[in-house]
Amino acid sequence: MSASSKKEETDLFDLLKELVKNWKIMIPCVFIAGIVGVFVAMWIRPVYKVDALLQIESKNNKNMGLMGGLGNLFAPTSPAETEIELIKSRHIIGEAVEKMHLQYTATPVNGLDRLLHREGRMELSRFEVPWDNIPENEKTGPWIAEATDSTKFDLYDHNNRKLLSGIVGDTYHIPYANDTAIIRVERMNAIPGQKFELSKSDRLNAISAFKSAFDIKEKGKKTGILEFSYQDIYPDRATKILNEIATSYLRQNVEQRNAEAQKTLEFLEKQLPDVKAQMDSSLLKFNTYRNKVGSIDIGAETQIILEKRNVLQQKLLDLQQKKQSAIRLFQPEHPTVKTLEDQENNLKRELANNYAATKKLPNTQQEVLKLTNEVDMSKHLYTTMLNNIQQLKLVSAGEVGSVRIIDFAEEVSKPIKPKKKLILIIAIFFGLMFGALIVLIRSKFSNGVRDANFIERETGFSVYAKVPKGNPNGSKGTRPLAVVEPDDVAIESIRALRSSLEFSMDDSSHPIIGVSGLIPGVGKSFISVNLAALFAGLGKKVLLIDADLRKGRLHKEFGIKRSKGLSQILLGEASVDEAIKTTEVENLFIMQCGMVPPNPSELLGSKHFTTMISELEKIYDLIIVDTPPIMLVTDAALACRVASQIVMVIEYNKHGIDAIKDGMNQLLKGNSHAHASFVINKYEHSHSDGYGYKYGKY
Repeated sequence: MSASSKKEETDLFDLLKELVKNWKIMIPCVFIAGIVGVFVAMWIRPVYKVDALLQIESKNNKNMGLMGGLGNLFAPTSPAETEIELIKSRHIIGEAVEKMHLQYTATPVNGLDRLLHREGRMELSRFEVPWDNIPENEKTGPWIAEATDSTKFDLYDHNNRKLLSGIVGDTYHIPYANDTAIIRVERMNAIPGQKFELSKSDRLNAISAFKSAFDIKEKGKKTGILEFSYQDIYPDRATKILNEIATSYLRQNVEQRNAEAQKTLEFLEKQLPDVKAQMDSSLLKFNTYRNKVGSIDIGAETQIILEKRNVLQQKLLDLQQKKQSAIRLFQPEHPTVKTLEDQENNLKRELANNYAATKKLPNTQQEVLKLTNEVDMSKHLYTTMLNNIQQLKLVSAGEVGSVRIIDFAEEVSKPIKPKKKLILIIAIFFGLMFGALIVLIRSKFSNGVRDANFIERETGFSVYAKVPKGNPNGSKGTRPLAVVEPDDVAIESIRALRSSLEFSMDDSSHPIIGVSGLIPGVGKSFISVNLAALFAGLGKKVLLIDADLRKGRLHKEFGIKRSKGLSQILLGEASVDEAIKTTEVENLFIMQCGMVPPNPSELLGSKHFTTMISELEKIYDLIIVDTPPIMLVTDAALACRVASQIVMVIEYNKHGIDAIKDGMNQLLKGNSHAHASFVINKYEHSHSDGYGYKYGKY
């Protein structure tokens, strides 16, 4: 694994530990987010989705003679995408919106009922209010309908004035604002007392709202199968609405196709008398000429020319019909149109050759050929038109449209929204993220120092120990934690401090250690007491002096009643022997602070204090002086001027580096030759420290 990957893994692990450490922030955030998630999931109204399937059929009919391609004429030529857009049009959707009265809404207004999913239901089929006649300053709120029983309701206007007591299913016309208000409740399912806010949307807004819940798409690619879907809070209403859309589209599709067939049929029927008259005229001319010249025997050559001309003319007529159909679909430059034009020109050339061959025949034969051709063509045209008229009548009578409903919408019982589990998971996730953000911001803007190397680099003094929080049960009573729980992780760290101090003290230096802190509560007394106990455990005779003459508390650590102590010695009111007490720890003695004097700083700065310490050095192997916080009073600097070792206790992630520097400088003002060091108390191990423990408070 690369170094960068290891660093990322370490950073992630440290972040997780930071979050776990701040569980008092994370757990409330997650809990509150979970409550919000449950509330949101319960608040959202269930939404049901129904669907239906339609098929768009493509009919490619064969030619039908003169008016060939009638099937193609009425068959849909647009792809499925075009049909989808047609279905989404205001023409189709607007009809369904109006028929299902979707522009009228009655919304339940009781929040508790909504949260408990016991809201009533009201559907309107008419709701008209003459808002234009109402002054703007009086439009203070919506109209309200309140259920009085299962079939009755009371109507209130926007000023909360009761207008009527109505019955479901009846239409009411109410004189209002020099006009008439109209209301009809089509359906109601509510318990007495439930209220509904009534409103009406204009047609375009109602169609837009419908489109937001409506969807249509083609299943597969070029299958012609369209899937309709609609979402609503009421599954039965969603089913009715979707089926109405499907049947409305089907009905309009059939009507459109029938309308086109009827228009073509009317045109052909108008042209039929003219075609019949033309046929009768051609037949009359032929009979008149035959009676004039007598019986005419058409030769074989003339018969061949006549048959060929009839065939060519029929082909030309059919080809011209195809060309007209192609021009309706394509541009004149399209290859299909060009091909049909070339074929038309070829047929015209063949007809021209046929006419040239006719010129070689005798005049009588030419005239007979001409009249016979006119009779045959008029008969063919008339017969074809009759056939097309009959076919169009069949199409108009039996037209079913190009749309077929495969599956009607059916009512469902399971809502698609809200997805309660997903909402809860998302809410908890955001709760975690919010809690993590608070922890990161708090850590980012915290000016507390946590890195021992940074402290050593900035101050020039060593950090002798990083003491984690000790056992909360071991430091109570009359014996220190070092005696009660010698294997506690905090005591292990203080042992490291003891060893470092032993190495720092040589035989020529005074065996006096001054212990101080920046502010109260950093745990300097805890360090002093247990450090003294550990030194006493080595067989050294140790004296622990409580030099905090203002708020000393070391006597409480050993269960000793506060009496004469250091302050009384310095005031001359007691002897050293009277102030020193034995403890339950072998070789450990304590000089308590005594009663609070009026001038603590003057006493600690007096020559009497240094003289006393010098005398005690001869009796004890080690003296540990526990001093007040250096940032509050100067007592600590005065007390530490007799020490050869000065230990400043700082709390992990509590103090800024400037405060640490300033505190150490003040301690060393009166004793610049002393060896100084730091102890980080209440330290919290990270992954990068190489080990970690679970520990409690002390």
